[in-house]
Amino acid sequence: MSSFFSKMTYQELNTTLALSGWQYRRADTTEWKAAREGAVTTQIQADLLNNGEIPDPFVDTNARDVQWVGEKDWEYRTSFSVPRSAASKSHQVLEFDGLDTFASVRLNGKLILETDNMFVKYTVDVTDQLVYDGPNELVIYFKSALLEARRLEKIHGKSYCFNGETSRVQVRKAQYGWGWDWGDSIMTCGPWRPVRLVSYDGRMTDVYVKTEVRGTREAKIDVQVTIDGEADSVGVTVIDPEGNTVDSKDTTGTSVSFTLSNPALWYPKGTGKQPLYTFITTLYSKNRPLQVDTKKVGLRHVELVQEPVQGEKGTSFFFRVNGVPVYSSGSNWIPGHSIPCLFTDDDYRKWLQLAVDGNQNMIRVWGGGYYEEEIFYAECDRLGLMVWQDFMFACGAYPGSPEFIASVSREVETQLRRLRNHCCLTVFAGNNEDYQVAQEFGLDWDPDDHSGDYSKTNFPARTIYENTLPALVKKLQPDVPYDPGSPWGGENTADSTVGDIHQWNVWHGTQEKYQDWYKLGGRFVSEFGMEALPSMKSYREFITDPSELYPQSETVDFHNKAGGFERRLALYVIENVKVGAMDMENWIYSTQLMQAECLSYAYKCWRRRWSGDGKRYSGGAIVWQLNDCCPVASWAIVDFYGRPKLSFYAVKRESAAIGLGMYRDELIPKIEGTNAVFLNDGPHDYHDHTYNVDIWGVNSSLKDQPATLLVDIYDVESGKKLKSLDPEKVVLKSNQTTEFVKELSVPRLSVVYSRVLVDGKPIATAADWPQPLKYLKFPKRKVNFEVFDGYIKLTSDKPVKGVLLTVKNREVFLQDNGFDIFPSDEIIVKGDVRRDDDVTMRFYEM
Repeated sequence: MSSFFSKMTYQELNTTLALSGWQYRRADTTEWKAAREGAVTTQIQADLLNNGEIPDPFVDTNARDVQWVGEKDWEYRTSFSVPRSAASKSHQVLEFDGLDTFASVRLNGKLILETDNMFVKYTVDVTDQLVYDGPNELVIYFKSALLEARRLEKIHGKSYCFNGETSRVQVRKAQYGWGWDWGDSIMTCGPWRPVRLVSYDGRMTDVYVKTEVRGTREAKIDVQVTIDGEADSVGVTVIDPEGNTVDSKDTTGTSVSFTLSNPALWYPKGTGKQPLYTFITTLYSKNRPLQVDTKKVGLRHVELVQEPVQGEKGTSFFFRVNGVPVYSSGSNWIPGHSIPCLFTDDDYRKWLQLAVDGNQNMIRVWGGGYYEEEIFYAECDRLGLMVWQDFMFACGAYPGSPEFIASVSREVETQLRRLRNHCCLTVFAGNNEDYQVAQEFGLDWDPDDHSGDYSKTNFPARTIYENTLPALVKKLQPDVPYDPGSPWGGENTADSTVGDIHQWNVWHGTQEKYQDWYKLGGRFVSEFGMEALPSMKSYREFITDPSELYPQSETVDFHNKAGGFERRLALYVIENVKVGAMDMENWIYSTQLMQAECLSYAYKCWRRRWSGDGKRYSGGAIVWQLNDCCPVASWAIVDFYGRPKLSFYAVKRESAAIGLGMYRDELIPKIEGTNAVFLNDGPHDYHDHTYNVDIWGVNSSLKDQPATLLVDIYDVESGKKLKSLDPEKVVLKSNQTTEFVKELSVPRLSVVYSRVLVDGKPIATAADWPQPLKYLKFPKRKVNFEVFDGYIKLTSDKPVKGVLLTVKNREVFLQDNGFDIFPSDEIIVKGDVRRDDDVTMRFYEM
């Protein structure tokens, strides 16, 4: 047990002050059991699993057998001792950073707090309740959020939602806990964020480094401090990214201002560096330091640009940082675990690094989870990942009563004060798809009604999205743009000319062919995706019965939560790729190749429309989704265990700073509604007909890139080169698309391979294959691969599609996979491989 010093102490109860750590019990039982040893935060499933009281919900079909946990009430308790010396402090408060969710808190038998919001930080003065030099008992009773939600729904009436049960909208708790189309229902409860005792005479409860960047030559800084209790002065020291002290000031007030000339500005990944200034704020009383707060802050100015575009109706939707337009290429982020307390800081680091390794520059924190941990935003600051932050409303028609709005206001103030020093924050969105719910279920939504009070309508949450939230953002974090929802803008939520859209007419909706992504884009596509299975290694981790490892088994199906997935996944696979055999490994490869092709087309088509000033018709593509919260087949491009699918690499290639795009248009006329063709100019072989291929370059850097364009055309069925275009000197213009070749006529059964070279070395490549791939017949090919320490080398005598490398004996992250090979290539795949590793290779139609 640590002692209390003359200055303020600030410690977690269940570590430095805990006598026995957290204990738990089911509320209708008497026996207390020890929670996970040393855990600062915890939730009931984590403790039950740790003590062997429930099976692992991620394995086999065990999730069915643990549903009872969420239907029970649970209690947690801990004991702590406070030395008599602490009594000299005028304030003793307990801080609860997050209680999940309906909690009654008693200290030494006295009720001190009742909570109903997982996202609110609660502070309780316990000066008169503490026992000194003896045990203090803290007991927290958690009601079942599932049953409480159902009780509230009976009072307030049934609502509408996508996913989960309708009662969930009554409760301010992570909505994915009710189950989603990528995760089971895991109804958690517990002290999910730290609880601490704070003993002080005076302290800073909030430090806000408010920044105003003016061009690139000046930044105004106002460090604003909120003080509780007695203190004399505040001192602030500014340290630049190189570790040099820039300035230091003291004040007897609550704010300190600085002006920085020629500041080092923070830029998103790919457009500049990510320097962070250090602000050290110290609270003094009688010249003695009471408290020190240190923050790492990036200086930047961010705008959401919605301006007219040339030649088309509507407006743009993109982000400009420090005056630089940025094309957003990234992923949606769902909670990393169904039991959040089991997701570690190291997990956050690995996952966000994976996004950066995939050439992504934006992460969208989806509104059905929770406001992420501090480490998440700190890593995004460090790595240069822009964060699109939803407020926590998803796919539902939420209440709008004064009591509900008051709870939301406390929640949002908690979170904005906690997060507002993070430069990665790029936009706040009021909700995820709630306007779509209103639209689909015919709720009251008149876009021309700007009254701000919608309490008398059956869509009262509009008041939250269009009044409450923007007012709080303007007050507490005015440097970050606010948008009422996602999708939002235009005549309706599907308007592709204004705001962002969620494009789900591939997979959901009308289930369009993914080759038609170019028709389905918008000003900013913040959701789109395609399902695929995780790797065989992963299936072997969460399915213990080998006889269940076939594509249509009950357990395999159980680990896919999407409605109608059997039909939809089969539809897209069978439409596009030949399945060599219906064993598990072949089916996994087929779904992953199809997903990779699908997402590649989307990024390729939409990024092409980043056409320079006044013509930024598409401002970004954010794939659904980067990650999973449990082991399932889903739209994730990396599975729950951190193993990338082939689509991860497809997205990585299409999001590279320098890239090539290709697309072919079919010229064979078809009879509408059929696959039948008619040939007006006499008898011809179908194979003789041609396609037109466009070729363009993309460059997200801020410098023009001169290069040489090479284009080869190969016959697919023989593998022979048919033609090479003359080398062409080109310039990939900075921060936009450059069109290179328009309507290159090629035989139907040919693959076009293009690359741009600098100093004789390719800096980007692209291949356009005839579609659908299932119709293609390949010659025998000789593909050589050699494994060395640190890399794998591959060559081929003929064009090869979709090479998959697998390291069987170890977990190794490869820098590339799922790529094509052409006879002119020597492919080097880097990774932590060793010469003696068991590496296998396969490719399409092997």
